[in-house]
Amino acid sequence: MAVLSTLRELSLPYNCYEVGHTWDPECYTAALSVGACCLLEGMKIYAPLYLVTQILQRKFSLHAFINTLQSTYTSSCFLGVNGFAFIFIFCLFRKAMGKFYYLHCSYFPAFVASFLAILVERKNRRGPLALYVTNVATETMFRMAAARGIVKPFQNGEIFLFSTTMALFLYIVKKHGFTKDFVSAAFRFVFGKDEAKPRVKEVKSNSTEQAIERIPLPTVEFPLNDIMPNINTLLDEAGSTFFQRIWTTTKHTSCPHTSSCTQYCLQGFLRPFLIGYLAFSGIRCLSSGKRLLRNPSFLLRLLTERKTLNLGLFLGGFGGTFKFINCLLRWVFQKDQPIYAIPAAFLGGLFMKFFPSSTLSLYLMWKLIENGYLLGIEEGVLPQIRGSMLLLYATSTAFLFYAAVLEPHNLKPAYLKFLTRLTHNKIGEINRHVLDIFGTHASKLYSDFWPELDLKHTSRVFQESVLLWLIH
Repeated sequence: MAVLSTLRELSLPYNCYEVGHTWDPECYTAALSVGACCLLEGMKIYAPLYLVTQILQRKFSLHAFINTLQSTYTSSCFLGVNGFAFIFIFCLFRKAMGKFYYLHCSYFPAFVASFLAILVERKNRRGPLALYVTNVATETMFRMAAARGIVKPFQNGEIFLFSTTMALFLYIVKKHGFTKDFVSAAFRFVFGKDEAKPRVKEVKSNSTEQAIERIPLPTVEFPLNDIMPNINTLLDEAGSTFFQRIWTTTKHTSCPHTSSCTQYCLQGFLRPFLIGYLAFSGIRCLSSGKRLLRNPSFLLRLLTERKTLNLGLFLGGFGGTFKFINCLLRWVFQKDQPIYAIPAAFLGGLFMKFFPSSTLSLYLMWKLIENGYLLGIEEGVLPQIRGSMLLLYATSTAFLFYAAVLEPHNLKPAYLKFLTRLTHNKIGEINRHVLDIFGTHASKLYSDFWPELDLKHTSRVFQESVLLWLIH
């Protein structure tokens, strides 16, 4: 409480040109310039993204192309409004308060600006955007807490978070089925949909083993029977001693898949492995394009490096283990249960050791919370809060803007780079040296930057307390 009281008392008597928009002394034109930068960069980001989405969906009509243009324009305007409104409201707060206070420097203006901006974006994009910025905000909050010594980084923490999240996530999927969101679509594509819901099959078999379903192997006609009359006998013996031991012809009746359990588990490893390996190989090849053109022999080395295999091993290990544990538990307990997804997904999630990602773990954690909340609404357990995604987006984005202004060293580097690109580096032209009074080390990353201000637009108190200090 003493810290909060001190922060309330601290203030900056400088105007918004001296602190914020140092590139332009006029508030309105400064806000317009940031909005224009965000709008332009938004076009560059969203145009190829929506165009590729249209191509992947195989929509080639004129109407689909017009929708792509409209989506690009809407999302770009959303970024432009966010950038413009932040600077504009930043200046309004300064004029209304007469000074800059701790949260008025960034958080409150960013909250209002973000809330207004998300109203411009399409409704089906608001939820994913809210989850994305909440994910980044959570990671930033952890960085801040670690920098202050409040928490200590836990070794392999992202792996255990991923395992726990996937255990609960796939339990919900196994019990209630996939939803129509992007994460569910990705899981269906990579791992298949056999485990999404428990399915009971009627087994029509004359076998005395009640819990076993026999899968007949196709008969192979070999064309050289007249020349080698014993060839079929040899093949049958080989099949019974080798082939059938690997590709067993049995599966449990409660298993939802159509192939044998061994085939199912092996496919559970191979399909995700190949998808992960090919995807990461393609990304590495594109990022090393110039080097590959100069030295084509580098391609073989790139494709065989362990780093290239890591994503495939992570996905393949997760998929194979998840399916193996589910099949194993069905054989042991003679029935299928949604609860099997918890140990299966948790053990499979440990393969994230090959490709650790705190961003992915946090994103899936928030996606789990969202799915749990929506499921609670469907079951009538939780109330539906109107505008919850709007508030979540505004709160999280405001926190990220606060970090970008007052604690950029604790912001996720990739997100700071994104803001720098989005604003054409105007986020880096804030006069953070005067913000150091709040004790957040705001100028730590920008210690060498001093704005070139027009003295005609600076206040006397600023000239006396800052400019004279610089001379000495």
